[in-house]
Amino acid sequence: MGVLSIGDMCCRTCRGPVQAGFARCYQCDLAHARCRELLADVVAPIAYAVKGGRLADDLWRYKSGWPGATEAAARLAAMLTGYLREHGGQVWRAADMTGDPGVAAVVPSGQGRPGPHPLLDIVASCVGVPVVPLSAAAGAAPRTRGFGDGVGAGAGAGWLTVGGPVAGADVLLVDDSWVSGGSAQSAAMALKSAGARRVALVVIGRHVDPASPRTAEFLRALRAQS
Repeated sequence: MGVLSIGDMCCRTCRGPVQAGFARCYQCDLAHARCRELLADVVAPIAYAVKGGRLADDLWRYKSGWPGATEAAARLAAMLTGYLREHGGQVWRAADMTGDPGVAAVVPSGQGRPGPHPLLDIVASCVGVPVVPLSAAAGAAPRTRGFGDGVGAGAGAGWLTVGGPVAGADVLLVDDSWVSGGSAQSAAMALKSAGARRVALVVIGRHVDPASPRTAEFLRALRAQS
């Protein structure tokens, strides 16, 4: 048996670690099987947020209100700005957009966070297009992370309300973190159900936990490649 390349170890959708011989991780495969046409047309993680590392800490701290939150938010904004400037065109082409996206949106908190999501300010500072609000529908229960938790074909969009016109638009959807992708793909489904033409999902940090043997092997392969 030949040595696996890093491409063989990545989920085709979220770029997280995947079992050898499989194209997608379990959660992405479940989402693809149930809601293929309503999912984001491309998922583009900027970086891996390794548990215990700087990025993972920033993704928690910037919305915590704790000391260092402002500095963490500034680092995340710089990451997003640089990524969109250097790689945005490639992402838009991968999503089969006709040009730059005309609308942006932010994945809202699935845990009932009060007030505006702090990611909104970061995204608004990084893009020059209207940011359409997404919010939990009235009476909707807080979401869990697993895509299979009540998020079936058409159901994933049901807990979200799209607060602006997106019909016919190509949309940049931004999430700060990806664990299972349930909230992010639900937001993509809500946008497409509201008429969005294409959705490019950019994720600042794809969380990975080195305590998992498969993830540890994946991270070693990444470091060896760099």
